[in-house]
Amino acid sequence: MRYVVGAVHDLPPGSSTIVYPDEVKSGVGVFNVAGEFYALKNTCPHMGGPLCRGRVRGTSMAEATEDGRLEMHWVRNGEIISCPWHHWEFEIKTGRTIFSSRRRVISYPVSIEPAEVNERLQAGVETVPISVENATVVIDV
Repeated sequence: MRYVVGAVHDLPPGSSTIVYPDEVKSGVGVFNVAGEFYALKNTCPHMGGPLCRGRVRGTSMAEATEDGRLEMHWVRNGEIISCPWHHWEFEIKTGRTIFSSRRRVISYPVSIEPAEVNERLQAGVETVPISVENATVVIDV
């Protein structure tokens, strides 16, 4: 099933929106990270919180200096979503936690389609998504 989120210019870099396709009752967060689009289920795998309503931010990372001290650095700004309930952090690009855990958020493929595809979808014309992978045509049915 395909779901039209909206026009690219309505979701500039650094922004996000939550959409509610019939198939995903909790909603799907769609994020523009530096011009690339990603989609995550709006449910934190920790305790079911509304993940995509959390803050999009970066995270801190420790780095050893030449003299052996640790310095903290702010990294990956705009690439991390923090759950508003318990502040678990997830990579927007992969849905994985940024700490050691097997937990991850369900992610969805996002494609950018020409405006005429959107017009056909709104008109009720059935379309089938296709992609080309290493010179092989693959159809998702």
